[in-house]
Amino acid sequence: MKAFLFSLLSPAVSPTSRPRWKRYGFAFAALLIAFMARLALDPTLDTATNKHVFTTFIVAIILTAWYSGFAPSLLTFILGFALADYFFLDSPYSFALTPRGYIEFVLPPALIALTIILFGRSMHLARELADQHVIEALTSQEKMQEEIAERKRAEEEVRRLNAELELRVVARTVELVASNQELESFTYSVSHDLRAPLRHVDGYAQILVEEFGPELPEEARNIIKKIRQGSQNMGQLVDDLLNLGRVGKQQLTRQRVPLRQLVEGVLKDIQLEAPNRDLEWHIGALPDVDCDAGLMKLVFTNLLSNAVKYTRPREHAVIEIGETDRAGEAATFVRDNGVGFNMKYANKLFGVFQRLHRAEEFEGTGVGLATVSRIIRKHGGKIWAEAEVNKGATFYFTLPPANGKVLLPANGHAPAPVI
Repeated sequence: MKAFLFSLLSPAVSPTSRPRWKRYGFAFAALLIAFMARLALDPTLDTATNKHVFTTFIVAIILTAWYSGFAPSLLTFILGFALADYFFLDSPYSFALTPRGYIEFVLPPALIALTIILFGRSMHLARELADQHVIEALTSQEKMQEEIAERKRAEEEVRRLNAELELRVVARTVELVASNQELESFTYSVSHDLRAPLRHVDGYAQILVEEFGPELPEEARNIIKKIRQGSQNMGQLVDDLLNLGRVGKQQLTRQRVPLRQLVEGVLKDIQLEAPNRDLEWHIGALPDVDCDAGLMKLVFTNLLSNAVKYTRPREHAVIEIGETDRAGEAATFVRDNGVGFNMKYANKLFGVFQRLHRAEEFEGTGVGLATVSRIIRKHGGKIWAEAEVNKGATFYFTLPPANGKVLLPANGHAPAPVI
């Protein structure tokens, strides 16, 4: 019973949130109780002066305005004043009162009742607005709590994934260490167990030519020559593969290196290998870069040796080394007027054992450019080539400049010298 009365009279509930039948039922019940109370008090009141005629009905209006809202309280006001006017005001025929009587006895309590109704209406509107704000705040809080919970779940998932990733990294690191150890064992086998038999084959073939050369037919001597060439090429291939493996494991020793001096040192060695060639060298302005001097010397040795090799069919070979701007980036290039290649196969250039020319035309193992590419990428640069068949080729590569700036020599704008 207490719970029912509390739910019935609780001011915390907005009147508009109650069912309509409850609100109007409360209004009629309050009106009936006010009428019965006024009827019971009628013998004790001074009816002649028309005092206290509307008191019980005003109380009913107050309760109805508080519990049921605007429309039921307005209805209670109209019906209550009509009942009071007819039954309790002066006589059952109170409608015969003069206008002055209505102004004196009816108007003051009517204004009081209307004031109460309007005040209750304002309070209900304010409470509904406050309730709406509270609901919005609670909704926002619930959404925020859901977002916080979702973020916590996401963070927990990230932590779990990071833990799994760390475990995977550890496992892969162990596998990588094992693979590197196997690779080192293979490298040791190649460097010792493979090279020795190759030297034996070449040595025995050389002995055969020296000891029995005059007695052998021409065809046999040609076969022995091919055997020696094959063993030597195989030995060179083993050396190139070992160099390629060492490049991958070698730590970079960066220092400021003037590329022009480096190129000039490489040219001295290459010119000794082709003393009878008509070679024209153009060395342009080259920057100073932060790099490993030994590895960069290997890059220019491979690129310039290739340029010399693939210009062999030309009576007058022209090889140019310099720097140019490619898409807003400084790039070092090596250009020749050799046989070139078909750009359709350019993606094979820097792969191991990839060759774009027949071995009968140009010797080589197909590892040099792969070594060059690995060195450039190890320095954080990139390398590519442009060419056309029988019109030469140009190899470009980029390197991080010294201290973030490209440093040209003092005569960087002077014409490139011809060697």
